[in-house]
Order: sequence, then C-alpha cells, then structure tokens
Amino acid sequence: MAEDDPFADLGETLEDEPDNESQDTDDGSESTVTEESHSRESVEQRDPMTDSAFSYEEANQRPFYAREETIENFDSWLKYELERELNQQGYQNIVVREMTDALLRTVVEEDLVDEVAKRFEQARETQSLE
Repeated sequence: MAEDDPFADLGETLEDEPDNESQDTDDGSESTVTEESHSRESVEQRDPMTDSAFSYEEANQRPFYAREETIENFDSWLKYELERELNQQGYQNIVVREMTDALLRTVVEEDLVDEVAKRFEQARETQSLE
C-alpha cells in the first residue's frame, strides 16, 4: 500500500534530518544555527501583505457537506468577492485556507448563531413546502 502513496516515507525523511545545522563563519570555523534563530529570522522578515498567516501544515482539512448550489455560491463568493476585496487592500499570495479560517472565526467570534439558525429554519421550511 505504501507504494501507492508517494508521501508514505515523508515522516521518516523528516525524522532523519538533524535538529541543528552547521554553518561556516567568516573565520572558517563552524557555528551551529538552531531552529529557534531560524524562526526568529522568519518572524522578523514576514510581510503581512505577502506572507500567509499560517502554513499548510498548520491547517486541518475537514469535510463540509452542503448542496452543490451552496458550494458553488460559496466558492464563487470566496474567489470573486473576498479574494478580490483582499487583493484591492494590497494583499498578495492569498490562499483559500486563510480565507476559510477567517470566515469560520468570524462566524464564531461575531456570534452569528441567530443568523445561522434562521437560515437553517428557512431551509427546513422551504423543503417542507415542496
């Protein structure tokens, strides 16, 4: 089964890599650069207008079950409304995981329970009339 999965040995490859890297200094000696200093440099060099808020590895993909029309409308809104708005604000390299994360946080943080419940009820009532 592992032959079918080209990424099956990825975990082994990552575990085999050393935690520290060696670098030559100007005087010819070797210095050890830790992951901590790499992450510090990354944080300092990050540009919120071009760099994503979180990596693909930090994302957790979950299935959403919805009607095809709803999914098509959502995909269209995401691409043509939200992504365009973010682009007009100057953001670049916009990825779906960031937009989806922002959307889910908005629903939770803005306490849209009443609005979501209303849409749920409308769908049930519409279905019962057909």
